[in-house]
Amino acid sequence: MTKKFLIAIPVRDFVNPMSRLDKILSTSKRIELSKAMLLNIVESFKDDHVEIVCVSSDSLVKEFCNQNNIKIFSSTKTGINEELEDALNSIDYDFWTICHADLPYINKFFANEWINQCKQSDIIICSSKDNGTPLLGGSKRVHHLYYGKNSFEKHIKMFQEKNLDIKISFNKEFSFEIDDEDDFLEFQKNTPRWFKGVSI
Repeated sequence: MTKKFLIAIPVRDFVNPMSRLDKILSTSKRIELSKAMLLNIVESFKDDHVEIVCVSSDSLVKEFCNQNNIKIFSSTKTGINEELEDALNSIDYDFWTICHADLPYINKFFANEWINQCKQSDIIICSSKDNGTPLLGGSKRVHHLYYGKNSFEKHIKMFQEKNLDIKISFNKEFSFEIDDEDDFLEFQKNTPRWFKGVSI
């Protein structure tokens, strides 16, 4: 029997996404970029044994997911950590990953590589340039999350206290997020294939 892999993708909203780019991209263009990146993440991880769930309570995100046949998990709880914890505790799976939707360089190859590493690891984690946690997953279940400021260090500390084996991945594809103007300018120098159809 094939074991089940869960990909949980938190998306805050499609009202004012990627707000740190507001000086160089209009709201409508930031929304279009956010939607395109979400679709790329979903397409990259899509497989028969993978359940992909967008975790959001935003009505516009729900509408977009329904239009694109993406499963949505809406928690009654408030806050990214509480909503993701609710999803992880409510869905049946053997392996899991929480993937931020603003990782532009994920493709089929790297998604498969990540899934294989998760299956072989208690915990595998990446750090963004601001000490965030863009990708996190593994074979061991967790019940608490610490997204927010310095989440990478907080997650590492928690896993160490639980005596879990931790693998840190330094792949740029797993850690580069479009979070601010510098990121977007760097991204524009090396745009992936999915971006060709985005009118920005």
